[in-house]
Amino acid sequence: MNRAATAEGAINRAATAEGAMNRAATVALARNEYEPLQLALRSDKSLGQVRLVASAPVGPGGKTLPAPEVSVVGYVPIDHAGGYYGSKLEDWQRRMPSGSGGSDGFAGMWPDPLLPDRAFDIAANETQPVWVTFRAPADATPGAYSSTVKLMQGGQVLWQGKVAVTVRKFALPTEGHMAAIYDSRQYGGLWGIPGQDPQQSRQDFWKFMADRRTCPDRVRPEPNLGYKDGKVIADFTEFDKAAEVYFDVLKLPHSYTPGTFYCFGWGHPPYEKFGEQPYEGKWPFEGVDRATLRPEYKRAYQAVLKAYWDHVKAKGWADRITMYMSDEPYDSKPEIRAQMKALCDMVHEVDPAIPIYVSNWREQPEWEGGYINVWGAGHYGCFSVEKMQKLQAAGDTIWWTTDGQMCTDTPYCGVERLLPHYAFKYGARAYEFWGVDWLTYNPYDFGWHSFIKQSGTPGKIDCVRYPCGDGFLAYPGKPIGHAGAVSSVRLEQAREGMEDVEYLWLLRELLKRASGTDAPTRAAVTAAQAALAEAARLVEIPNAGGRYSTKILPDPQAVYRLREQCAQAIEGLMR
Repeated sequence: MNRAATAEGAINRAATAEGAMNRAATVALARNEYEPLQLALRSDKSLGQVRLVASAPVGPGGKTLPAPEVSVVGYVPIDHAGGYYGSKLEDWQRRMPSGSGGSDGFAGMWPDPLLPDRAFDIAANETQPVWVTFRAPADATPGAYSSTVKLMQGGQVLWQGKVAVTVRKFALPTEGHMAAIYDSRQYGGLWGIPGQDPQQSRQDFWKFMADRRTCPDRVRPEPNLGYKDGKVIADFTEFDKAAEVYFDVLKLPHSYTPGTFYCFGWGHPPYEKFGEQPYEGKWPFEGVDRATLRPEYKRAYQAVLKAYWDHVKAKGWADRITMYMSDEPYDSKPEIRAQMKALCDMVHEVDPAIPIYVSNWREQPEWEGGYINVWGAGHYGCFSVEKMQKLQAAGDTIWWTTDGQMCTDTPYCGVERLLPHYAFKYGARAYEFWGVDWLTYNPYDFGWHSFIKQSGTPGKIDCVRYPCGDGFLAYPGKPIGHAGAVSSVRLEQAREGMEDVEYLWLLRELLKRASGTDAPTRAAVTAAQAALAEAARLVEIPNAGGRYSTKILPDPQAVYRLREQCAQAIEGLMR
């Protein structure tokens, strides 16, 4: 889903720079923006150990942009169309997916990892994409620039071409208008970086995400918090060091509260906290009144939460912190509805201003009116637009919860690009996805997940395979000898979507401030209104969901036409 220029057949017939493209490929970007160009390289003869080299674009008055980043598009094998698969087989039996799957994908080799600049081979009559990412800093001089790309084999130029780069007159803000939140665990293993301690590796990963306008789930390491003999035990030393990097240096827009405050998931009772059980009796507390928490439980939880909340307020970070109360609670169960209300009351007794997020997907009237105030809605239609609007009017916040949507085997990476568009149209302030780095296999070798065991309700164990690529949009560098994280086509499209929404915000704000009745102003206003109307037509609720990108984005070029239309409208209003 990026612009592509093809140098088909010309490579091996051009021993020198004379094999240039007939016309320059084009890239346009705002200041403080990244923009990718995909070159599709093809030869009728095999070429070994070639490398693509791209020069720093040169523009007005000899000004230059940073040299573009070059990545080779890698492919991963997919064994079966992505979707959720269950299995009743024993552990000693081989578990396999069956059925038609839950995506518009299929078995085969799928492009996803963007391998950092390296030599690569081109097989005869096969196309090898190369991803070239241009960047215009916030202080770049607007105007026309030119970059040269060369395909090299040793010291020989096999082919070369030009890229015309246009830097817009406006800049995108560093701190954006919404958040794209991806859970990041970074537990070592394939993710470890030689010579770095875990915190150094983690902070490098935070910067990697920030550069892509995405955000980790929370600050780590978390503070050391406890409760003993009626007193809070709290050590914020390492947390504060990390939070200063996270919030103040990288300007990341969001963090959940520490995991110690997370209360329950799915159909389970609340977890023990600080040595106290939530109810009398033994887990799973069958038959107890889930609406009444033990006083000792509340006392300990509230004391520790207050210590934490007072601390982050004093540091000036509280406005970027949201409590993650529960993941996908089974709200069809009366006991789950009751315990959620009790837990929300417990939190809001500490401070009514604490925002409580739940990835509930669907509407739940019992939790309205001051219990949940950050709703994790499904963007595909399971949460009605009318109810979203009602909650927003009452002061609540809508986020998209998106588990299982961003799979490898859907052709256009539509949901990654479009989630910010859905947010802009329907007023959501963020979207969250449950993993950017969760792996069950070496992802270069296997593009699918293993079957895992999980428990949705006490005493029940299910064996499930998640959709291909679900839970990760980055690849570890260690298996390919790279010191750091490796991006993917999907993650780059997530950044593109976040940049799209900044165009839309800027255009809308300029339109609000537009004044004057002269013909140029009227024309600029009309153009801006037309661009925003086109943006609204791009996405609709209900829709087919993220694993069906050919349905939600049947024309991938539509996003590029819209981006250009918005850019021209912005510059028209600026004049």
